[in-house]
Amino acid sequence: MMGDWRQQVEALRERAEGLPEGDAKVRTLEEAVRMVDTHGDVPLGYALRDALIDAATFGGFPDKALVAFAWCRGQQKKDPQRFDPEDMLWKQKWVVGRLDEFPHISRKQIADALDDVEQSFAKLDAGQRAALKLRYQMARDMGDTAEAERLWEAWLVAPRDHLTDCRVCELDDELDHHVDRGEWEQAVKKAKPILDGRQSCAEIPHLTLGTLLYPFFKLERMEEARACHVRGYAMVAKNREFLATVGEHLEFLALTGNLSRGLTVLEKHLGWALEHSSHRDRFTFYAAASFLLGQVTADGRDEVSLRLPNAFPLHAVDGGYATRALRDWMETQARDIAARFDARNGTRRFTELLARNEVLAKEARLFPLD
Repeated sequence: MMGDWRQQVEALRERAEGLPEGDAKVRTLEEAVRMVDTHGDVPLGYALRDALIDAATFGGFPDKALVAFAWCRGQQKKDPQRFDPEDMLWKQKWVVGRLDEFPHISRKQIADALDDVEQSFAKLDAGQRAALKLRYQMARDMGDTAEAERLWEAWLVAPRDHLTDCRVCELDDELDHHVDRGEWEQAVKKAKPILDGRQSCAEIPHLTLGTLLYPFFKLERMEEARACHVRGYAMVAKNREFLATVGEHLEFLALTGNLSRGLTVLEKHLGWALEHSSHRDRFTFYAAASFLLGQVTADGRDEVSLRLPNAFPLHAVDGGYATRALRDWMETQARDIAARFDARNGTRRFTELLARNEVLAKEARLFPLD
């Protein structure tokens, strides 16, 4: 019987390896982990959670990646000789880098996790640049503007080493800084190696193409914006990991008057937002959906026909929805998430991000994609 469960676990692991990123892959590995835990095999449980962190990170389940990593980190601290922390330092960056997306995780917990990253890296006399980037991103996303500026400067001059993210991932992260500051020309200029296809990574240019939609719009380079949307949306439409990027495409469709297309995107991806664990990604999507539905209302469409998930609180069997009611629901979700983030962060960062919809409504101009 002992061999039977091990064979079942191995079969589950092999099945997971053959699955694309997403829910099925994560669930298959979770089943294997549960089976191993039942039989108390800690080393095998560690190895499977190692794979689960990858699957959850790239499949849109950051909460599951966090839980799996926390278990592994506990084993490392209990027995560092058996479970070498160095083998999981990259995953530690992935997981800690997303802690601020959960408003129930306190600033102290985030600070402690960042300190743990720094201490883990310091044991190898490496990772200063990677740790500075994590701290910069946290400060920026939580609205600590002065601290973010200080860390931005420190990050860019710190030396690279084997724990530094690849150049293209760092470049994509730099774009967020310029977009956040309204430096549209600089963002587009820096992105050229990515747009030209000379540099790429696992999630690049997927993220980049969404990031550049608004800069191209602001620069009135609409054909380039169109190209980013057409190419970029196809790259993110099948993986819930890219919910926030889908939100950027949704915003672009609303900005350019492609409202029917926008409603189709909303219809297709609302289910992701309803169940996604990243509050930040949900905020981005709901804010964009609220803006879209506001534009649809302004266009004189009081009702829309959509096939929305049964889990949607306003679900209508006949698919008929009052546009204003839909908009109000989306805005309420975004506003509630913003309030939770701002309370945790001690800033108004997310309230201000949501207020940006008022600016977008004034900037909108027709640019048909069909």
